[in-house]
Amino acid sequence: MRAKTLLTSTATVPLEALELPVDPALPGYAFLLQRPQLTATLSRVLARWLGSDVRLLKSRAFLRRLFPGKRCSVELELVIERKGGVVEHRRLLGKLYNEDQALKVYHTLRELRRHGLGAGRFLVPQAVACVPEHRLLLLTWIEGELLSSVFVAGVGTNQAVAGAAEWLLRLHSCGVNTGRRYSFSDHLRTLASWKELLTEVYPDGERLMDALLARFEQRGRELSGWLPGPIHRDFTPEHLVVDGDRFTCLDFDEFCQYDRLFDVAHFAAHLQFLGLRHLGALNHFDSLVGQFQAAYEAGTKDYSDQRLRLYKAITYFKLGRFVALVQQPDGWRQMLPELLDAARCLV
Repeated sequence: MRAKTLLTSTATVPLEALELPVDPALPGYAFLLQRPQLTATLSRVLARWLGSDVRLLKSRAFLRRLFPGKRCSVELELVIERKGGVVEHRRLLGKLYNEDQALKVYHTLRELRRHGLGAGRFLVPQAVACVPEHRLLLLTWIEGELLSSVFVAGVGTNQAVAGAAEWLLRLHSCGVNTGRRYSFSDHLRTLASWKELLTEVYPDGERLMDALLARFEQRGRELSGWLPGPIHRDFTPEHLVVDGDRFTCLDFDEFCQYDRLFDVAHFAAHLQFLGLRHLGALNHFDSLVGQFQAAYEAGTKDYSDQRLRLYKAITYFKLGRFVALVQQPDGWRQMLPELLDAARCLV
C-alpha cells in the first residue's frame, strides 16, 4: 500500500486481519491469524476478566489502524458462552508492537488507574492482559466519540474542551513517577532526525528547518529549569474519547516524565491542525484553543506562555513530518510550508 497509515471506519465492518499480508516487523500479527491458537491463548490470559462461569468459544481480529513496521491496533471479537448455554459477543482492543513495549504500556495503565484515573469521569482504559511472547496488549474497548469529531461537528464544544483540560490536569497531578525520563536534548535529537527526512521531500525548506532547530535549541536553554512530571506526550483530540460527561484517553505508547506544558501545547497545535485539515484554516479553532489553555492555566501553578509557544512550534514541526512522511493527505505539499511557517512565527 502507498499509504503509511491505514485507518478503517468504525461505522462499517473493518478489514479482517487475515485479509492483509503479514508484516514481518510485527511478529504478533501472524499469531492473530491462527484462530485456534489465538482463542486458546485468550482463554488463558482472559480467564479472570471473563469470569469463572464463561467459556471463550471463538475469536477473530479486525484491523483498526496500522503503522507498517511499528504497531497496529485490532478489534478482537470474542464469542463467549455463559453458564446455562447463553452465547454473547464481547470485544477488546488489541495493540501489537514491533518491540517489547506491550508490557511497559500495560504497567503504565495499571499505575495510572491506581492513581485516580480508574474511576469517575476522567479515565484511562483498563489493561486487561499482556501477551509478551507476541508483543500484544489487550485493553477494554472504549465506547464514545472521538473529541476531534465533536470539534468538527461543532456541538457541545465548550464542555468538551473544558473536559479535555480537566483530564490533562488530572494526569499531570496524579503523582505517577514511573516511565522513562525524557529530556529536551532527547527531543532535539528526534527533531534533527526528522529534519533529515523532511529535507528529502522538501529540499526548498532546508534552510528554514535548520533555522528552526537552532532556535528551538536556543529557546530550550533559555527556558530550562522546569520540573518533569507524568505526561502523555501524544495528547490530541484524536486520543480522547467522550461518552456523556466521561473522558477516556487512549494511546499511552509515549508516556514519560517530561515538561507538562508540552502536552498542553501539543493538544493546542493538533486542535489547530484539525481546523486546517477539515475546515481549511489553521486558525479556525483559535477560540477553543484559548479556552483550553485558560482552563488548564486556572488549574495549575506551573504555566509559562514562552514555554508553551516553544512547544507549540515544535509540534508544528512534528505535524510537518506527519503530513509529509507518514500520512501524505491531499494537499500535504501546501500544508507542510504552512506548518513550518507557523512554527517560525512562534519562535
